[in-house]
Amino acid sequence: MEKPPFHLRIKIGEIEVELSGQKKEVLDTLNEIDEIVTKINTAFNGEKTKKHIKTVEAKDLVSPLNFPKIGRTTQCGEAVQALLSSDWGKTPRTIGELREAMEANAIFFPKTTLSGVLVWLVKKGQLRRWKDKKRGYLYVINELEGE
Repeated sequence: MEKPPFHLRIKIGEIEVELSGQKKEVLDTLNEIDEIVTKINTAFNGEKTKKHIKTVEAKDLVSPLNFPKIGRTTQCGEAVQALLSSDWGKTPRTIGELREAMEANAIFFPKTTLSGVLVWLVKKGQLRRWKDKKRGYLYVINELEGE
C-alpha cells in the first residue's frame, strides 16, 4: 500500500500527533486540533497531559514542502543523488532526512535498502559521509577537485 503524499508529525511535551493524507485534509484537520486533543484528553482522563498542551502556530510546523522535488525513479541511488545534488542537499543530511525527502516525493524504499545504497555510493566515491556525535552519519555529494 502506498503512503499518502503529505505527512506531518508534531510532538509537544509527552504528546505526539501524526497526521497523513492529502494536504487539504491534513490542514483541515489541524483547524480542528483543539477539539481532537480535548477528546483524546477526555478518553484518557488526562489531567496530567493537559499541562503539556500548548498552541502550535502553523509557521512552527515542519512541512514536506521544504523538501526538493525530484523526478520519479525506481532506482534508490538516483533518488539519493538527485536529492543531494539540490540546494537542500548542500546541507549534510542524515539517512532519516533522506528517507523523508524521498517519501515526500512518493519514492519509497525500506531503510535497509537506503542504507546499503548510501554505503555503496560512498564506496564508489560519489558521496562523502562522516559521523556526527548528535545526528549520526551525515551524507553529501562528493565534490571532486577541479570541478
